[in-house]
Amino acid sequence: FLQTTGASADPAWATVASGGFDDLVSFTSTQSYTIPADITKQVFYVTGSGGGAGGSSGSYWASAGSAGGTVIKRLALAAGSVIQITIGAAGTGGATTVNGVDGGDVTVATTSGTSFATLTGPGGMRGMYNERPNAQTVPSGGDINLAGGYAGTHYGVGGASYWGGGGSGGFNNTAARDALVPGSGGGGSMTGGAVSFVGADGAVGIVVIHLYK
Repeated sequence: FLQTTGASADPAWATVASGGFDDLVSFTSTQSYTIPADITKQVFYVTGSGGGAGGSSGSYWASAGSAGGTVIKRLALAAGSVIQITIGAAGTGGATTVNGVDGGDVTVATTSGTSFATLTGPGGMRGMYNERPNAQTVPSGGDINLAGGYAGTHYGVGGASYWGGGGSGGFNNTAARDALVPGSGGGGSMTGGAVSFVGADGAVGIVVIHLYK
C-alpha cells in the first residue's frame, strides 16, 4: 500500500502486516506450550474431564457421570510466553455396586512471559450406585463459563460437555458405553435379574487455543 512519510515528503510503498486468525492447537495430555512468534492474541477453551458412571447390580441401577465444565477466555499473551497445561484424568466407571470416580480438573497457567490467572475447567462428577449423580460442576474465571452437563439417572446418557454428548446408557443385556467426546460423562445402566454391569468411563478433558496475529 502507499504510505505517507510526513509533511512535504514523497509517499512510499509499504507491505501490509498480516493479521487475524492464524492457527488452532489442541491438547489432551499434560505438557507445556510456547506462544509462537507473531501471535498477539489467543482464545482459550478449557474443559475438565468427564466423570465415570456407577456400576449397577441385578437389583439396582447406577447413574451416569456428569461432564466437565468449560471456561472460554480471551487473552493477549506475548510471543514466547510459556504456558503449562495440566490434564486431569478421566473418571473411571465403578465396579459392580460401586460409585464411579470424579473427572479431573484441566488447568492452564503461565510459567514465563505474560502472566494471567490460572484457567480451570472443573472435572465432571461421578455417577452413583442406586442414586442420582452428584451436582453439576460450575466453572468461573472465564469470559464465558459453561457448567458441565448433568447426567441422567438409571440407564441414562452421560452428561454432555461443550464439545458434545456423553456415553450411551445401558439396559438389561446391553452395557453402557464409555464417553468419547472430550470432557463428557460415562453412560449409566439398569439391569434386571442376575445381570450386573461395571460403570462406563468418562472422557478426558481438552484445551483448545485459537491463535491470532
